[in-house]
Amino acid sequence: MPDPRPVQRGPRLLAVQGADRRVGWALAAGNGRQLAVSARMYRGESELSSALRELLIERAALRYALTQDQTRSWRWSAFLPPRSTRPGPGAEEPVARSARGYLRRDQCRQGLESFRSGLQALERELRSAGVPGRWPW
Repeated sequence: MPDPRPVQRGPRLLAVQGADRRVGWALAAGNGRQLAVSARMYRGESELSSALRELLIERAALRYALTQDQTRSWRWSAFLPPRSTRPGPGAEEPVARSARGYLRRDQCRQGLESFRSGLQALERELRSAGVPGRWPW
């Protein structure tokens, strides 16, 4: 007899096509709502995969900043730690940002926590798939 409970969908990565054939990513929650987007676009799938791999590996060392823009919306950004092997080690650029603005700071913090939980769940899912180095698109 089939299990009557609904299947819980976890977070998933979505490829995003940008201008000039560049690609980026979006992290969507199980309900389809976007949690985060890449802060930059990449020249191709190989560069995108490397950036995602680094994001997952370095996720515990990410630094986060919450800001309020001119429309008074709260947003968060995630930054990789400076490293001498990365081009431009002195220039800190965001690698991820909130997919939307929030009315209140506490909502923004909750959105950030959802992103962090989503990254952790995604990393577990990719690891359990047993296919390191391949991405789900």
